[in-house]
Amino acid sequence: MHSAGPPGIKNIPGLHPAKKVIAHGRGRGAAGPMGRGRPMPNKQNLRVVECKPQPCVVSVEGLSSSTTDAQLKSLLMSVGPIQSLQMLPQQRKAIAKFKEPAHALAFQQKFHRHMVDLSHINVALIVE
Repeated sequence: MHSAGPPGIKNIPGLHPAKKVIAHGRGRGAAGPMGRGRPMPNKQNLRVVECKPQPCVVSVEGLSSSTTDAQLKSLLMSVGPIQSLQMLPQQRKAIAKFKEPAHALAFQQKFHRHMVDLSHINVALIVE
């Protein structure tokens, strides 16, 4: 029969083995002066970061000569509302402006290298 204490120490009346060791700043214990890994954001360490204006304009290149503006408009509108669409059929290209930057990014992520009318289109964000 083994005691709950360290090996080699028998139960001696009056000697109680240590049940809890407190080590500050180590392991997964309570948050001491060292913290618990990454510092969590609080009022003191929040920073204001200047954000560049997000692009609302996308360039769609590699369009098939048979792709119509109505087809392209329906692709664009599937992501979000657009302000304008300019087709450049000689260059097999189109420029579209979304109302929200998030929609432009979503369109690029969804339709870049997508096949439309047997042509892979390339979608790029344009910073104005």
